[in-house]
Amino acid sequence: REGRERLQIMTATNDGFAIAEKDLELRGPGEIDGTRQSGALNFKLASIVLDKNILEVARKEVLEILELDPSLDLDIHLPVKNHLNTFKAKTKWGKIS
Repeated sequence: REGRERLQIMTATNDGFAIAEKDLELRGPGEIDGTRQSGALNFKLASIVLDKNILEVARKEVLEILELDPSLDLDIHLPVKNHLNTFKAKTKWGKIS
């Protein structure tokens, strides 16, 4: 069934964004720091597919904060900066090329 549904969307349009969105919905986003190319990302608060609108609002807010304070040096942003620095130390994202 899944393969048939994917084939239908791919033959019904040449819109790469629509195809990618359907693929994301069907296979999942994969792992950001792993090797799997498909599967469920372990978001604790949101679903990358079901909560798309909320995630877009959050992305917009983050971009506005970074435009105002790119280094997150304002007092109000220091807790976020500290959290990100702690998280960064636990990942291997710096080795991604």
